[in-house]
Amino acid sequence: MYIIKQAHRAIRTNWIASVSTIATMTLSLMVLSGFSLLTLNLNSFLDSVRNELEISVFLGDAANPQQIKSIIEKWTEVDKIAFVPKEQGLAILEGNIPETKSLADIIGNPLENRFDIRVLNPALTPEISYRLRQLNGISHVTDGSSAAETYLAVSNAVRIIGLSLIVILLISSLFAIINSIRAAITARQQEIEVMRLVGATKEFIRGPYLLEGFLLGLLSAVLTLLLVAPSYYYIILSLSEKFPFFPFQRDLGTLIRVAVLLFSLSLLVGLVGATFSVTQYLREKNE
Repeated sequence: MYIIKQAHRAIRTNWIASVSTIATMTLSLMVLSGFSLLTLNLNSFLDSVRNELEISVFLGDAANPQQIKSIIEKWTEVDKIAFVPKEQGLAILEGNIPETKSLADIIGNPLENRFDIRVLNPALTPEISYRLRQLNGISHVTDGSSAAETYLAVSNAVRIIGLSLIVILLISSLFAIINSIRAAITARQQEIEVMRLVGATKEFIRGPYLLEGFLLGLLSAVLTLLLVAPSYYYIILSLSEKFPFFPFQRDLGTLIRVAVLLFSLSLLVGLVGATFSVTQYLREKNE
């Protein structure tokens, strides 16, 4: 009870520093959560794009489709292979561009039989395309190499930017906690000196400040959740009407994991900042 009362007293007495710390941490957590949600949605979109990447393998007239298919199916990098006869390809083309039907009636079917291949890893698209071109009976190969390279570049950029932003925001929140706890310690220097003279342990002295850091982190996390959760759902509801093709992240389990991660980071920053402030102060006094 003593620790709880002292932590409450420290927050109430230094309310300006406490409010400033909560505001700083909340802003940092909001930016962090916003970027995390943006990353989730972008990765969801990129995954859907990756799943649509296919290699089209066109066969010559003398090619044996079954023989070629049996060779390709043995490649562990291949996720899916589908044979598309030229008649089916023409039907698909006429469905997308009706004007081609009259042209096909005149000149016949100019298309070739083909295989549509999907690989497990888009980074392997150029290698698989090269191997396909070496097979007998292959007329030509078209792939999504440029799209695959774009996917990988965007994924790497998002990962690097995300990690950098997380580090910067956590450091700024950590310093906010350190300054707040340091202000509380400075305001109670005489009281702490008396406690040390009467034999109070370091753990006893640290207790209220560790709890204060924990409470500041907890309040920041709760406030962030109350602001971010309704805002996110409002945004995706608004954007889903304009971009119905975009796979917005709505999975409740994934969103809960993000919230738990943010709570954990906030509490950890609060405890680490408080521990650093008190430990540094006691070390200075012992020197």
